[in-house]
Amino acid sequence: MHKKTALITGGARGIGRAIVLQLAADGFRVIVNYNKSKKEALELADILRQKNQDFLVIKADISKEKEAKKMMEVIRKKSKSLDVLVNNAGIIITQPFCNLKLNSFDKIIQTNLRGNILVTKYALPLLKKSNNSKIIFILSSSAFVGSSSQFAYVVSKAGLVGAVRALALELAPAGILVNGVVPGYVNTQMASTVKKQMQAGIKKIPLSRIGESQEVAALVAFLASAKNTYITGQCIHINGARFMA
Repeated sequence: MHKKTALITGGARGIGRAIVLQLAADGFRVIVNYNKSKKEALELADILRQKNQDFLVIKADISKEKEAKKMMEVIRKKSKSLDVLVNNAGIIITQPFCNLKLNSFDKIIQTNLRGNILVTKYALPLLKKSNNSKIIFILSSSAFVGSSSQFAYVVSKAGLVGAVRALALELAPAGILVNGVVPGYVNTQMASTVKKQMQAGIKKIPLSRIGESQEVAALVAFLASAKNTYITGQCIHINGARFMA
């Protein structure tokens, strides 16, 4: 049987790490992309090795076209197939719009929006060769409700919402399903950078707690699985009913 292969960008920590572990447990060959999180990537590789799971770790700054393209060339040579792409890589910088620095804005857009689009572009030839391949974007609830002092981050994630809808239509004839997963507050290292917003936000969550990375990973795993044959073009929220409060 052909073993399915999944690439997870920003897979060394946080939600990305949880997705890697979940997909590996589900029998996928996992390709872990990282940029600056070398220590975490090596630790994750040790865990996967100890579990005797099939994996590949690749360092690449996806905001740079040459590196995104080279990463896909490595995957083409070493794996020869790609069935699932999880566009998870992202950065966040808290900065009021009135004090917006264009270099910070550009950095976030280059990674969160342009970077994940570049990976998708160069992954497409391999995805088209797969049977029932999937593209999953990790979005953010802030793209739908906004967030104070995170203008660039919100804009970048909102752009990916548009990418989900446009790609779902364009790639449907090729049998590629494209969806977005939209976490609310999740217990990650990145979330700790907006601790004050999180603490205030918890009060608005009917389940009275923030989410865990493993809960997001479980949703991604379903969308990536053979059980998903008809869901495409959707942005699926996982936020403890925060939007309904």
